[in-house]
Amino acid sequence: MLDQLLDQLSVYQIALLIIAISVTYAIFVPRYRMWIKKKGRMYHISQMEKKWNTKVLTMIHKKSEIALLGMPFYQHIDVEDAETILRAIRGAKNRPIDLIIHSPGGELLPSIQIARALKNHPEKTRVIIPHYSMSGGTLIALSAEEIVMDKDAVIGPIDPQIGDIFRGMFPAPSWVKVAEQKGDKADDTTLLIGDMSKKALELMRIVVKELLEDKFENEEDFERIIDKMVGGMIHCYPISATEAKSLGLNINTDFPEEVHDFMNLYKPTKRTVEYLS
Repeated sequence: MLDQLLDQLSVYQIALLIIAISVTYAIFVPRYRMWIKKKGRMYHISQMEKKWNTKVLTMIHKKSEIALLGMPFYQHIDVEDAETILRAIRGAKNRPIDLIIHSPGGELLPSIQIARALKNHPEKTRVIIPHYSMSGGTLIALSAEEIVMDKDAVIGPIDPQIGDIFRGMFPAPSWVKVAEQKGDKADDTTLLIGDMSKKALELMRIVVKELLEDKFENEEDFERIIDKMVGGMIHCYPISATEAKSLGLNINTDFPEEVHDFMNLYKPTKRTVEYLS
């Protein structure tokens, strides 16, 4: 029967059929796999909620599972994250919250919104970091009563990144230093960005003080951690769990293995590392 069908079809029709099958496969198979992975993640979240008796939220920023023309999309904290997480926090009501974060950071406004909402939650809050939570992700972590980190996980400084499309984005403290060193010789744009950077740093100091005000009794220790995290390190500096604890943060390294199992359910776009499990 298949031979008869092929005899009736022209080469052109066969080519169209092959193309149609290939396009259908390329569109629907990856989506089906994503759906299976998502179901697995939802199941793991429900199991963690039952075991910990908390409301479990996740904010995972990895390269997009579906790439455009071979170029993966990069994800970061944005206003849509804030909208969703704020609704989830309100919906948690009087339940404790566990927020699993894996993020390089992102926009300042949504990071502050999420941090304040988590800070104001009436029950215990934990931020759980399996790999890294940098910049805005660190800001959110500071708002929690407890930060749970894998022994190899890191957080980072929270100095704002300021700039434009022509000059690039650079840490606010660096813009301030350049503007001050050049003085009257600086061009208008450098002076403008330097002024914006000063204001952004002052905002960060206000927000960090708001988030940590009930966690430090000694004013000197309080100012020390603000000075270090807001402008005292290069932006990509990896702060280990040990160093974060030495700064006075409430760090717990008794990491739940369930979270690593959960992270395995995110499909990687880069497959250069292989091993037998």
